[in-house]
Parts: sequence; structure tokens; C-alpha cells
Amino acid sequence: MLYNSILFFVFFSIVYSIYWLLPEKRRSDFLHISSGIFYIVASSTILSGIYFFFHFLIIVLFNYFAYFKIRTSAKPKAWMIFAVLLNAINLGFFKYFYFINRILFDLTKYPFFDEVPRILQISLPLAVSFYSFQMIAAAVDAYRKPDGELISLKQYLGFVIFFPVLIVGPILRTKDYFVNIGHLSPNKDKIIRASYLMISGLIKKILIADPVAGVIAPVFGSPGQYDNLSLVLAAFGYAIQVYCDFSGLTDMARAVGLYFGFELPENFNAPLFSPSGRELWQRWHMSLSFWLRDYIYFPLGGSKKGEWRTYLNLIITMTVGGVWHGADYTFIAWGFYWGVILAFERFLVGKFGWNDEDSKSKILNFLRIQFVFCLFSFSAILFRANSATKMLQHVVGIATNTQNYLSTSLQSLGFGWIENSISLVTGPSPFILESMKNIEKIGYSYLGFIVFHWIQSRKDLLLQWGRGKDWLVVACGVVTVFAIALLSEDSGACIYCQF
Repeated sequence: MLYNSILFFVFFSIVYSIYWLLPEKRRSDFLHISSGIFYIVASSTILSGIYFFFHFLIIVLFNYFAYFKIRTSAKPKAWMIFAVLLNAINLGFFKYFYFINRILFDLTKYPFFDEVPRILQISLPLAVSFYSFQMIAAAVDAYRKPDGELISLKQYLGFVIFFPVLIVGPILRTKDYFVNIGHLSPNKDKIIRASYLMISGLIKKILIADPVAGVIAPVFGSPGQYDNLSLVLAAFGYAIQVYCDFSGLTDMARAVGLYFGFELPENFNAPLFSPSGRELWQRWHMSLSFWLRDYIYFPLGGSKKGEWRTYLNLIITMTVGGVWHGADYTFIAWGFYWGVILAFERFLVGKFGWNDEDSKSKILNFLRIQFVFCLFSFSAILFRANSATKMLQHVVGIATNTQNYLSTSLQSLGFGWIENSISLVTGPSPFILESMKNIEKIGYSYLGFIVFHWIQSRKDLLLQWGRGKDWLVVACGVVTVFAIALLSEDSGACIYCQF
């Protein structure tokens, strides 16, 4: 049940209407119940939704018991470790069981491991990656700040199950959620900002991300059949798609939160206008980046254990971030790739005094931004690849897959007669590699990508300019509805919902 679906619109309309009609003291209870219904309905089937909802409640109860013990017992560290292990095991079993089994098979070639997926069927609970990280953060924060206010079980449940952020984030900390309690009243400014966020999210997701997805999917499905220009454009296209898809859905999640009175943290801040990898990850999926910093990088020692240990900590942290995204070798490669880049940047800063922040030279800054975008787009190949084999085909193909690559290879091996024979039936050049169709959509999407980055970098000025012009949000909404009705294609699945 994505935010851009009719089902969600109906669900939200009903919940929103009842929520503000209820007395203030009843609203939180109603929101908890609504979030539970959302969890069940948003799952793959109602039956699996009910099953995993009870599993979810059991995990929350164990986590709250650990949280309570952290705050009240004489051995808080032991209970904090228990909470972290509980969530890690829960996440690891459902998300990484098959991947670990595949690694064991690849290492041993023992037939039993090849049969396990057919013997044991494991489904992934809805939002397990997001709520596991939220509860780990809650436990660690409670241990680090023991003098904080004790949260009740009902409040804790509301924090974890809050449906606007359940399936796409941002990954909340307790302070992000509870700072809103006591300030949940109808507010015109919040409604206007929420409407703008909803409009931007719908445009990003439906009018930019989904059309690009249809163009690049065949290339990622069979990278060996496409020429190198198509492979390069597919990488750039996926970089655009993943930004517009994820930031668009995050905009919608923040909009829904604002409609209920909750100010949720921003998750994107024009990330691909960044002049360095370090800044990119401070502006992309910020709630995850800061989570990895606070609960992986800092506990490993951060930058306080020496130069080479700092580089290792960066690589480990980003690799963990890669594994969080998915159970495949491709995600390990993606995380390791970014860890090495961040470590190398750190080396340049420490050894040569390189400034990785914005340059005073606009030309140099522009070139650095484009270079970072190219690095990000290359990493998109690792992130999007359907398998490690296709990832390698895609990467190698960028260098080798000229349009007549197959023909030239046959000629060099002395098998040119095969091409000549087949050409008698199919016509000339039967082994020319395919080219991406509808390339112009990549160009249109790139313009939209740039516009929304510019909007994010100027959002305060734009909101100030639009203040008092209520007609403007109505006009934008009407135009958006017509644009979606006229230009939308089949809506694709949310990229980050699978994680």
C-alpha cells in the first residue's frame, strides 16, 4: 500500500478525518490502531500480514522489556547488548538466512545447501529493516543517556509502529518522534507544507522515477545484449530513478506525518549537488547515514584509533550499510566501493590538505559535483544489478560492448562464416548489440532531477516566497493531478520497500 496508490488515499482519508474529530487524548490510541491495520493491509497478503503483525508485537514487547531494564536495572549494558542482539538476530534470520546459505553452498558446494530454499520457505516481514534499526537506536540511546524520561509501553509501541514512516523511513530516533507529542494540533502552515511535499513526492515518483524504470529495466535484465552507451545511460538512469523514487516516497511520508501534526526529519538535501562523497552521504538517506555513523562507525572507534583504523572503520561501516540494503554479493560490493572512496577522500584530506567542501571556484565546484554524480551512477550498477554475474557483465560491458563487439569477436576467432550464414536469413549484421529504447526519457528525467535538486537547495526561500499565497498550493495540486492523469505510466514498486 504505497502512498501513491488509490488504496492508501482511501485509507488516509478515513484515518485523517476520524483522527481530528476525536478528543485529543484519544488520538494517539486511534493512530496506534490505524498503524496496526496499515501494517496488516500493506503486507503481501492479509494472512501473512496478521501473522507478521503478531510477530512484530512480540518483538516490540521484548524490546520494550529490554529498554525498561536498561533504564531501571543495575546492569544496563547487558540489557542493551540483549536488545541489539535480539534485533540483529530477528533481522538476520528473515533477511539473510538464504544469503548465508548461498555463501555456504558457494564455499563448500555441498548439495544440502542447494536444497534448503526448497525445503524451508521464509518470507520477509514488512518493514523489518526499518523497525529493527529504530529499536536498536532506542536501546543504545537509553543506555548512553540514562537520565532521560522513561517511555511507557504504549508510547514505545506508537514510536515503532507509526505508519507514515513504517515502510520507507526516515529511520526515527525517540527524540524525533516524542518531540512532537504535546504539539499535535491542526496547523495551517503544516498542512500547506505537507501539501507541497505530497505534490513533489507524487511528481518524483510517478512522473520521473516510474518512466525511467521502464526504460532501464531491460538493460539491467540482460546487460550482455546491450551496447556500452546503453549500459552507461542505464547507470545514469538508475541514479536518477533511485533518487526520485526514494526521496519522492520520503516526501510523501513526511507529508502524511505533517498532516497528523508530526514534524519528521528530512532525509534528503540535494545530495547529488555534493562536491565529495563524504558530503553526499551526509545529504542522502540522512537518517540511515547518521544511524551508521552513531551506532557502527563511532563504536568501532571512529577516527580516534589512528589513521589506518579510521580507513578500515569507514570501509566496515559502508559495507554494513550495503548489507542492510540487501542480501546479495552486489550490495556488499556497493558498500565496499563507497567505503573505499570515503577512505581515499579521508586520506587526501589528511595527507595533502585537500578541501572536500564547496570550492570558491564555481567551475571547479561544478566539475567536482559532476564527478561525484558519475561515481554515484557507477555505484548504481552494483546496487541495481540482478545478480553478481550480471553486475560483472554490466561493468565489463561498459568497456567492451561496442555495437559490433560480437561480430568482431567471431571474426577474430575465425568463425566469421557463422555470421555470414545467419545473415542470409536474418539480413545484414545479425550480431549487432541492442541499443536502449526511448533514450529521450532519460533526458527528460534528468531535467526533473536537476529541478528538484534545485528546489531542495532553495526550499526555505521558496516557502518564504509562497507564504500567504494559499491559491498557489491549490494550483500546484490541480496541475499535478492533471499531469499524472495525462502522463503517468504503470506505477513501479517502491525500491526501498524491498529492504
